[in-house]
Amino acid sequence: MSDSEFPNEMRTLADLQAFHRWLDEQKQFDPDIMFNMVLLTGEIGEVAEVLKRVRKKARGLQKRQDEPAGVNLQSALADYREELGAELADCLGYIFKLANYAGVDLQEAYLKKMAINMRRNWHTTE
Repeated sequence: MSDSEFPNEMRTLADLQAFHRWLDEQKQFDPDIMFNMVLLTGEIGEVAEVLKRVRKKARGLQKRQDEPAGVNLQSALADYREELGAELADCLGYIFKLANYAGVDLQEAYLKKMAINMRRNWHTTE
């Protein structure tokens, strides 16, 4: 799909949120926030299914090769990258939709939350 097919530049989170408002209107998608949360949950499950296949393949490679585990994981990820990307994109689309339905400016909310996280200290179990 070329950039000219989109209704805006698709460069910022605000552009992506606007795109999903436009797409919802064009396709007459159901704006029920709880229904869309259920759909997001299903998409997260699809991400998990792809990652299960990645893990299985990486473990299979580990048993047959003398490579470090990270090399096998990267090899397995490369094989599933396009499928994983598509499922993650579906999740992101539903996040934009939920933000729209709730009246949340996702870019503003993200920047505010990351500013908090930058000042935060996390305690690890290791």
